[in-house]
Amino acid sequence: MASIIVNKEIVGEVCILHPCGYVDERGGAALFEVAEKALSEGTKKILINFTESPVINSQGIAQIIELAEIIIDEKNGELAFCGLSELAASVFKMVGLLQMANSYKNEKEALNNLAI
Repeated sequence: MASIIVNKEIVGEVCILHPCGYVDERGGAALFEVAEKALSEGTKKILINFTESPVINSQGIAQIIELAEIIIDEKNGELAFCGLSELAASVFKMVGLLQMANSYKNEKEALNNLAI
């Protein structure tokens, strides 16, 4: 089994999650856990930077969809993505994630837009 590490960084009001590795069911669950903890600590804006996680399978996407629903619908927060591969971006668009959250080329661009 491939392992994943999810690093967390706070920049202003934004919690940036950096998953490193394969986002499968385990990876999605790890991402979910770190994000949930950030939400419980009062974070309202979450940016997930997928630069180090170019492969996301359907189980990982299911976890991200569930997380997006919690952030946006339950917590009235904001979610954004950056560093998506072309394939991941097209899948996120197809499953409706990019209707719930914006995707940016890089972290700097995302932070500039989330800071507004």
